Amino acid sequence: MNANATLTVRLAGEGESRSLSAVLAPDNEGLPEGMRLSMTAEGRSIEFGVVSNSPSASLSTVLALLRDIALFQEVWLLSSQTGGRDQRS
Repeated sequence: MNANATLTVRLAGEGESRSLSAVLAPDNEGLPEGMRLSMTAEGRSIEFGVVSNSPSASLSTVLALLRDIALFQEVWLLSSQTGGRDQRS
């Protein structure tokens, strides 16, 4: 049985999209046998595709991506602040 999952993430801008793609790209190598992971960035959106011979492997991969994206978001927000104040204000 094959299990396919697609996750689309829309970021605040193209800069964030490029940065997230660059951060996650090295993690997309060395996957287990029977698994394929694709990542396509277009504008401010990134689409991840997971194909695996196991539904649980597809789901755990999507959950790992969501954790990595949440961590990226925290770091991005912290790095955009100066002296405890958000630069966007």
